[in-house]
Amino acid sequence: MLVSELITNAIRHGVGPPLIRLTWNGRPLRIAVSDDSDRWPRMRATKNTEPGGFGMQLLERLAHRWGVTPRHPGNTVWAELSLAP
Repeated sequence: MLVSELITNAIRHGVGPPLIRLTWNGRPLRIAVSDDSDRWPRMRATKNTEPGGFGMQLLERLAHRWGVTPRHPGNTVWAELSLAP
């Protein structure tokens, strides 16, 4: 679900084709999606009746941790998932 959310956000709000990288070295699994936009993701207030706008809330709740790394141009939004042994 997080992969889908990060890619969808990059396609809808980013610039250029998104690049996805999955990294796993035992623990945790890191999902990173890069695009050429300088806009950073932000949480927005949404009503439960709206059809979308919950991607960042899902990221906040499901990821062990997440963040944004600036690039030139653009940025990378990443999330880590803890995997039980």
